[in-house]
Amino acid sequence: MRACWLVLLLAGAMRAAGGPETAGPVPADPDLLEQVRLEFERAPDSSAVTRSLTRLLQARLPPDRAEWPPVFQAYDAALAGLAGKHARLPWDKYNRTRAGLAGLDALAAAHPESIEIRALRFFFCRGLPDLFQAGPTAEADLAALADLFARGADDSVAGDYRRKLRQALREAAPAGSEARRKLDAP
Repeated sequence: MRACWLVLLLAGAMRAAGGPETAGPVPADPDLLEQVRLEFERAPDSSAVTRSLTRLLQARLPPDRAEWPPVFQAYDAALAGLAGKHARLPWDKYNRTRAGLAGLDALAAAHPESIEIRALRFFFCRGLPDLFQAGPTAEADLAALADLFARGADDSVAGDYRRKLRQALREAAPAGSEARRKLDAP
């Protein structure tokens, strides 16, 4: 009997400590990711697309956002920030934008090697007014992204999307900068 309790206690401790029975985030569904990437391009210009994409993520992913793949958490944070852009009241604009930025900051800190998460934060920060003081974050992300591309890091961003993203970053990088040089390299 004592051995049975010991086994149960050990199993519970392993779960609490993140042992083999602990489930991590679900893997990113490639079809959903492709759809989100395509629709997200229109979200900065449309509150309807922003809301629709937010609803799509909520409908297709687990109720607990902590179980979402980090890339979907990043899109959700960016959409929350864009909801600030689309809000009517200044205080709503500010608070929602700040919330989106905080989410992107946390995800970029937790996943510094993720090209997609860093690119989402870079482009989000780059579009913010000076009030948010996000310029230094955008500059740091651009440098990190250039380095990630130069090293061939993060194979989760591949193919045409990787080329498209690299081109957009190349165009955003100042001519003659170290980031531009790295992004221009083959």
